[in-house]
Amino acid sequence: MSLALVNCSVIPCDGSPAIDDAVVVLDGNRIEAVDTRAALEPLLRERADNLTQHDLGGRWVMPGLMDMHVHLSLALPGPAQLASRLETDMAVTVRAYRNALDGLNAGVTFMRTLGDMRFVDLELKRAINAGVIVGPRLFCAGQAVIITGGHGFGSGSSLEADGPDGFRQAVRKQLRAGADVIKVAITGGIAGEYEQIRDSQATYAEMEAACQAAHNAGRRITAHAGSALAIAEGIRAGLDCVEHGYFLDQPTVDTMANKGVYLVPTLSVSRGEEYMRRIGCPQWMIDKSLRAGEDHLRSYQMALAAGVPMAMGTDMLPADPYDGTLAVYREVEWMVEGGMPHAAALRAATLSAAELCQVDADLGSVTPGKLADLVAMPANPLENIRALRGIDTVMKDGAIVRDGCY
Repeated sequence: MSLALVNCSVIPCDGSPAIDDAVVVLDGNRIEAVDTRAALEPLLRERADNLTQHDLGGRWVMPGLMDMHVHLSLALPGPAQLASRLETDMAVTVRAYRNALDGLNAGVTFMRTLGDMRFVDLELKRAINAGVIVGPRLFCAGQAVIITGGHGFGSGSSLEADGPDGFRQAVRKQLRAGADVIKVAITGGIAGEYEQIRDSQATYAEMEAACQAAHNAGRRITAHAGSALAIAEGIRAGLDCVEHGYFLDQPTVDTMANKGVYLVPTLSVSRGEEYMRRIGCPQWMIDKSLRAGEDHLRSYQMALAAGVPMAMGTDMLPADPYDGTLAVYREVEWMVEGGMPHAAALRAATLSAAELCQVDADLGSVTPGKLADLVAMPANPLENIRALRGIDTVMKDGAIVRDGCY
């Protein structure tokens, strides 16, 4: 039996206009046809005996959200991090899986994980892909590669290394474990008490070795990075993507735009005082976050104006309660509030993210031939981005995970 989603409007997210009074016909786990009801009526009549119609009640359909910066085993400084040090492997796995499943139910059908404890992201990915458990698609980095005492040390989600040979070996350990993408930390960050966000941490030779090892294996490499100086060096070394970009400058964003280096801005992390207080983060971390906020937004706007390719990432758990909604919805809203048009923000959370991960042949838009990872909501997010908060229908791989119509 095939499935047709009817009584809906479709936002393809590939630059083409929205389709009113639309029908989406699925053939198994892939999209067979997308068009108006009038255009597809002959097909519906022809397939009447083996085509189930699912009425979406006027909802707006778009691709499933793709979050490019997730830590499924996230435990920020404070009570959560202290508790994580006592967790068994099973406890970490269960917690990470709960976080993944909550994200899927919120409409995040794809997550790029950028540093998790004990390779839990890779283990969950294997179980999900094997059909043992239900969850989002995972695109995993394993552990982040950092210098000794670098950003994220002691968290269990990173691997310390020094020198070009050390970085090269650390990257290869992630590849051996099955990593889809490599992450390095090249500056300090908000969650490090004894480091500054602008501090450069990796040398050029270390970054170049990591990039070479990743690219030799056909993988892309991204970096936790705050300062323009370190980012410029990282791009010269071969980085494909930058996370955060708190303190960019014009020459750096111009280089990013010219070379097609992506930015995943994670705007939420420098404007989350209430969130951090609620989960018990220490005051020093809250202060660092808020101090970075104005420059972070300015850097994002500079990159946006320069035409830097961008993809959406939360650096929070996607389904975490945050600022009156969930983190993943609020991150897209921050991107719009910072100046990105609604359609571009939706693309950043779908097709642009798929292009960053080089999976756009199968994911990221509602177009024939692509996998049926879809979400639906009562209102139109092209008119009001807050409509994403109403996502109540989620489909992954052609199967309905959450059905708001019943």
